[in-house]
Amino acid sequence: MKILHWFDNNLEHSAIFPMYFVMMALMAIGVVQRFVFSFAWHWGIQVCVGLFVWFAWISCALNVKQRSHLNLNTIRERLPRNAQFALLMLDYVLWLIFAFVAGYYSIGQIFRLHEMGSLIYGSEIIPKWTEPLSIPVAFILLVFRVIQCARQDILAMKRGEPLKIAQEATVETV
Repeated sequence: MKILHWFDNNLEHSAIFPMYFVMMALMAIGVVQRFVFSFAWHWGIQVCVGLFVWFAWISCALNVKQRSHLNLNTIRERLPRNAQFALLMLDYVLWLIFAFVAGYYSIGQIFRLHEMGSLIYGSEIIPKWTEPLSIPVAFILLVFRVIQCARQDILAMKRGEPLKIAQEATVETV
């Protein structure tokens, strides 16, 4: 049970930090290669783009979890509690629709790239289908986070507790 709690709290951060570190390292190595040694890995840029896609979609799931995704909090805070709850549920329904549409259309692309044997430009071993694979993987995580937030809001509504309209300001210490 303790490991599930750790995953719930740290899954996105544990994925995002290494991706960011590898992107920055590849870019730094690429700059040194280009300007000092007059050559570059052609696949380095494509790998950075692919990592950024993974980084962005997993960060999207993290923002939903933290309730820091795009929303209109100044308007919501002035609405009655039932209207706030209804808008939160509408957000979740829209996130689920977006996740299913994006996931559905990305899967066909992944299979096509896999069947063709496409590789990252300049690479002989990195499959091209690993980039769009980030969409269904991240959206599965996003759906899980949406369900988590919806459950929290439904329980808060039943208990008469304040609804979490926005992320609370916190300072994280490691």
